[in-house]
Amino acid sequence: MYTIKYSHWLFVLALTALMGSCKKLVEIDAPVDTVTTSQAFAGNKEADWAVSALYSKMINGFTANLITLTAEKNFSAGLCTILGGLASDELRSQLDDETYLFFNTNKLTVFRAGASIDLWGSAYKAIFDANAIIEGIAASESEYLTDSTRRQLTGEALAIRSFAYFNLVNFFGDLPMPLTTDFNKTARLTRTPVAKVYEQILADLRQAIPLLQTDYTAGKSERVRINRWFAEALLARACLFAGDYQGAITSATNVIGQTLFYQLDDPSNAFLSTSKEAILQLKQNNISMLGNATPEGYVVAVRFRLNEQLVNSFEAGDKRKAAWIKQSDDIFLPAKYKIGSTNPYDSPLEYYVVMRLPELYLIRAEARMLLSSSNTTDAIDDLNKLRERANATLLPTDLSAEEVTAAIAKERQLELFAEWGHRWFDLKRTGKASEVLSVLSYKMPWDGDHQLLYPIPLNDIRDNNNLKQNPGYTNL
Repeated sequence: MYTIKYSHWLFVLALTALMGSCKKLVEIDAPVDTVTTSQAFAGNKEADWAVSALYSKMINGFTANLITLTAEKNFSAGLCTILGGLASDELRSQLDDETYLFFNTNKLTVFRAGASIDLWGSAYKAIFDANAIIEGIAASESEYLTDSTRRQLTGEALAIRSFAYFNLVNFFGDLPMPLTTDFNKTARLTRTPVAKVYEQILADLRQAIPLLQTDYTAGKSERVRINRWFAEALLARACLFAGDYQGAITSATNVIGQTLFYQLDDPSNAFLSTSKEAILQLKQNNISMLGNATPEGYVVAVRFRLNEQLVNSFEAGDKRKAAWIKQSDDIFLPAKYKIGSTNPYDSPLEYYVVMRLPELYLIRAEARMLLSSSNTTDAIDDLNKLRERANATLLPTDLSAEEVTAAIAKERQLELFAEWGHRWFDLKRTGKASEVLSVLSYKMPWDGDHQLLYPIPLNDIRDNNNLKQNPGYTNL
């Protein structure tokens, strides 16, 4: 876990404090290449820089890895899509690459899960930074850090922390859950049960919502900073997963109602920087060797292909198939992001979409059915709004509850494929994973449902023997 890796840094801080208490015999200036807490939160501009830096790391990378590997090293730049797509029934690797073979065949061991270690580590880095922002703002006594800025930036950090935990809990299950940067409180954490992690996610989002702006002023009118409606949308998703169906309906409806900002649009526009459907996007650095491509757009269509079963699930005339899938010879490629490496000084035409309006219709439809099987009419109406936009045949209004439930699952598969591991999460939470995946030839023989969670990284278990491995994996 990320906080553990900072033990040496915290020791230096403690030693410095101790030296300062000895009548300041030696005074040392702050390093010129670091920003102290007091400096980072001395005013509105400085605090905003700290938060902007976190967004930048989420899309451009947390470490000094090759920029071309950003999507394959960061949960928030493409890795959730890659691993979730491979582990489910969406993606296949185009290369004979052992990096992903065991994810694709669902035959992970603790020694064959290297990419999931990057997912774990990058998500915890985001959590550490979010915790540091929350603590730094709370501790700052500067009169130049205004109350409105404190509220907005704290709300953004809470939502980022929630988002990171949501992805972690769906890949790994029970989690160590640091809510502080204090090494003394985080170094020996045990794993928090999934239900408790969701309680924290819901609590953070409910705290964040009233703190956040209702528009996109923080992102200078671009949808690249968190506002109230992203937090509300993520709350709707988390409520659905946690079993609070009325909460999911209420929050989804709140977001859908923000027609000033969000409208269903032609699928070909969904992943553009100007998308009317985007609730939150991450804006990549366009002066790297990726050019103006998103990290995922740079790598996914080159390294991975789509399962033909998914491609064949679209009906004739569905605009989503034409807009989001590219055929190359006899294989089909994901093409939600179409821009590879181009002129690095061009303005990006695509940003990396974190959440879109169509998901809120899907959340509401499913939550309505889970709340009461009599809600078929309203659920069908939600689905037909998406199908009408996609030029797909509208569903009849006399479907049975079972047929509506099946239609929701299919619509989620078609709308959200190759996005953030949605299909992987859906198969697991609905209890369909082993039924759907175990019959795929390349996943046979099915080694057991323990592989529906990834193994906890060995180094973290070795550093903290309070952490226990997921069942079915051995540390030997």
